[in-house]
Amino acid sequence: MLFMNGKQIEGAIFDIDGTLVDSFSAFTSAFNQGTSRFHLEAVSKQFLTHFLRKGLNLPEILRKIFPLHSAEPLIERCQRYILEHFLRIEAGEVKPFCGVDRLFGVLHETGIRIGIATGRASTSEKEWMRFKRFGLEGFIDSIVTSKEVPRRKPAPDVIIECAKKLGIPVGNCLAVGDTEADIIAGRRAGGIPVAILTAKDRLDLLESEKPEFIFESLNEFASFLEEQGKTGRGSVRESGKH
Repeated sequence: MLFMNGKQIEGAIFDIDGTLVDSFSAFTSAFNQGTSRFHLEAVSKQFLTHFLRKGLNLPEILRKIFPLHSAEPLIERCQRYILEHFLRIEAGEVKPFCGVDRLFGVLHETGIRIGIATGRASTSEKEWMRFKRFGLEGFIDSIVTSKEVPRRKPAPDVIIECAKKLGIPVGNCLAVGDTEADIIAGRRAGGIPVAILTAKDRLDLLESEKPEFIFESLNEFASFLEEQGKTGRGSVRESGKH
């Protein structure tokens, strides 16, 4: 049994991209492949991650680089090409971050149910297949995507729906992500926001949203949970690194 912030932790709800899997490089490649067909200049990984971390979806990002008043069908065509190309390269290039299997194992041994709440607009069936490819599907109890809820993060919808499918009060769930939008969504849902610092230069931005816990890596998070599991209790940290 694990307690953090005076609450019994029954569930951990994770974002995927940038939290559990290292997908931004592959997505940047697919994005630039798609926009090059429309004679647009390539953008950097930093450009894309800036807007993705704010919770913008792909059409909203494309509207920022297409000429003003571009026809929506043109943007939709570019969006389809990017997503199709990303799906083609994802299976070979996108891998989990180091420590995912260890962290999931620690949570499983502690009796904490694992949910996935992703900003992706894919189907939950496709996400199950992704985790099956990684050999992690046996740890996961529920997957919810933005396709299943009215609003994307930073709205809390996907986290609330995931907690509901887990059959756990959202207040007894850790909401784990790597972006400001993830932290805001977790707090708005009523969960305990946990930030994973996969990009070292994001510390100030993540701290500004005041997550309850910040970890430099999934392995550090797993070590913390193992230690708290021995005492059964975790302490509040002011917005800052563990």
